[in-house]
Parts: sequence; C-alpha cells; structure tokens
Amino acid sequence: MRRNVDVNVTGIHSRPGEPTEKIITTSRGFYENMDDGRRLVEYDEEQDAGNGVVKVHNKVFIASDGKSMEIIRGGETKNRLEFGEQLEYDTEYLTPYGAMTMKVVTNSFDFNSSHEEEAMKVIAEYALEMEGQVLSDSMIIIEIKNAEAG
Repeated sequence: MRRNVDVNVTGIHSRPGEPTEKIITTSRGFYENMDDGRRLVEYDEEQDAGNGVVKVHNKVFIASDGKSMEIIRGGETKNRLEFGEQLEYDTEYLTPYGAMTMKVVTNSFDFNSSHEEEAMKVIAEYALEMEGQVLSDSMIIIEIKNAEAG
C-alpha cells in the first residue's frame, strides 16, 4: 500500500581544498513495499543549477535485506547510484552540460527502521571518483517518516 511520507535528505560533501558543503532538502513523497520485498520511496526535489532551479524526480529502492539501496534520479539531471557495504559502482551522470562517468565507492552503509516502518533512516558514506581521482568524500542521510496529517 502506498502512503504519504516526509523525506529529509542531507548530503555532506568534502572536496579537496574547499570547505565542507552540507545540503538539506525536505520533500513530501510516497512510500510502498514492493512485491519483491524492496522498499520504494519516491519524491521530487528542486536543485539550484546555477542558472536556475532544476526539478529532479527521485526513486529510492532499499533492498529487502536492508543492506543496499539504489537511487534513480530523473529530470534534467539524470543518474543512477548504488550504495552498499564496500560496493563500487560506475555511473554516468547526465547534466544539462553533458555526461560525466563517475565511480561511487561505498565505505559504509546502514539502514534502520522503526516498528511497522513508521520511520526509516538510511546512511551511506562514499567517495565519488572520476578518472581515478577522488572528487569528494560524501555522506547521504535519508530520513523517511509517515507524513503529518493536514
């Protein structure tokens, strides 16, 4: 059954020679248990693209065993990311400026869920690499809870 949820996403990015960047987004979305046991969270967010705001549609699939997740992003910025303990994943990051091939190297992954999945939290720490160079050491925290009535 699909239900309304509040989705809070925190992204923390440390790039060599730059101050640590922290981005927090809050969205209303949907959550449902899939027939194959995965959990699906869908939500939209707006991102500043420098020359205006870009809308991005996100689908987050959390594995049935809670040990990995996949994020599929659609809109003007498209990509597919996978996170799981010690997982390395190559992805093509499509932007309005062109495509970039990157590697996501997960350093740690954790998923917690409350009773009856009224609240869930996913934390992935990872490095983003391009052509063998680390672009950033990052963390994504996704918090999902039943939407407040009203």
